[in-house]
Amino acid sequence: MPRRTRPRAPCALALLALVAALGGPPAAAARAPDAPSGGPPAASPSAQPGAPPDDAAGPPAEGRPVVSPVQRPDERDAPQRACSFALPACVHAPAEVPGAALLESLAHLEAAMRAYDALGLPRPLPDGALGGSPSYDLYLERGPRRGPARVGHDLRAIGERFDAASAFAVIAAPGRGGCASASDAAYALGHAVAVRLDAGAEEGALAMAASYLAAIAAPCAAEELAAIDAFQRAPERALTGAALGALDGALLFPWYLDDAYGTGTPAQVAMSLLAIAAQSTPAGAARFHAEPDTFDALRASLRARGKDLDDLLLEFAIARAFLGSRSDGAHLSDAERLGDFGRVRFEWSLPYATLPRRVAPLRPIEPTGATYLWLDLSAENAGDRPDLAAAEITFVADWELPALFRWAIVKVDRQGAEAGRVEVAGIFGSTRAQRTVVGLDGLSGLLLVGVNAGSMIRSRPFDPDDAPFMPHAYTVWLSK
Repeated sequence: MPRRTRPRAPCALALLALVAALGGPPAAAARAPDAPSGGPPAASPSAQPGAPPDDAAGPPAEGRPVVSPVQRPDERDAPQRACSFALPACVHAPAEVPGAALLESLAHLEAAMRAYDALGLPRPLPDGALGGSPSYDLYLERGPRRGPARVGHDLRAIGERFDAASAFAVIAAPGRGGCASASDAAYALGHAVAVRLDAGAEEGALAMAASYLAAIAAPCAAEELAAIDAFQRAPERALTGAALGALDGALLFPWYLDDAYGTGTPAQVAMSLLAIAAQSTPAGAARFHAEPDTFDALRASLRARGKDLDDLLLEFAIARAFLGSRSDGAHLSDAERLGDFGRVRFEWSLPYATLPRRVAPLRPIEPTGATYLWLDLSAENAGDRPDLAAAEITFVADWELPALFRWAIVKVDRQGAEAGRVEVAGIFGSTRAQRTVVGLDGLSGLLLVGVNAGSMIRSRPFDPDDAPFMPHAYTVWLSK
């Protein structure tokens, strides 16, 4: 490819929106959770104090391959081509794909590019003569939509100071109406914008950014609700556990970053993190140099505000509990539209009268994953409770080495609004947290939120390139 000058990203990439934001996340309010009672049998963590850390050693994580595992289709397999007269965008298709489908996909691609232009995002890196022109190339497959899109990148651009690459994608040709095709095109273009900013970004971060951009440029309720529902049903998963190609519910994380720390323009924070984390890989390397990654950029930006990454992870985990039909808009704007698809899964719902109880999760928690328990204080589940004004709840959590868990006990009033919270900080070197909560009068329940903040080994902070991640279990003891 010819030598090109890397343009400066136009959305204040040098000054991350996190640093410019005012204040912290808004106060919480939501409809009271009503998860069903019951759950897995109680079990205590298998690891014992003094057990050897299972992620304390080993070589640093490697980045994604420099050579994309997805290759461009041959021109002979996609002889049809339609290009925009106004924008650098082209769509290719096999001879069997109707011309109308080709033009429909081009319209979707143009609409997404105009949306990203309006957000101030850079366009995909020109690819020289690949695909027949320097324009971004979208390839269509014959037949119905059978699975995720296949997104790929070309070799690193020559002459760029940081790792940057042009990109392409292979998606299904538009079918009978619906918004899936427009969402696929926006996702593919969002991926291309992301690899222009940081070609070596971890796969989970690229999937998260492309999903969020697609949700902005081409809203598709059918796709978004399914992705968010799957994400909320498995809160124990790492935020960066998604594979490239399909809309992923982890788009809630950059959505939350924009909502809580952004300056008003969507996608600023997520794309700024990609630009800040850009690296330069030595020539001839088989894999991208993976440091710094987007979470390193996030840590540095939070440090300037006097916060840690585990603080942010806990705040986001709490916000996830107040989405959809549990939301009143105070934790994440416009989240009510998610309805029941936005409700996070609770591990346990415990009536107050059944205390004391010791419980454990159904599945262990991956780094950056979260877990939720509900203590029901409503009259019908309180039994012969004493006056809650004088009552107190003792919370004790134990977890496996070498994870560091952070916990919050959120008070939820009878209208479903957050009436206060008690955060229980994780202590490096300790696998136990304990707190007593008072002032229960007027509450419908206590929401217990835990998040696996990564390893307690300070020299091994969470790295998204360490996938597959080692999950860890816990037990929680509640007594009155």
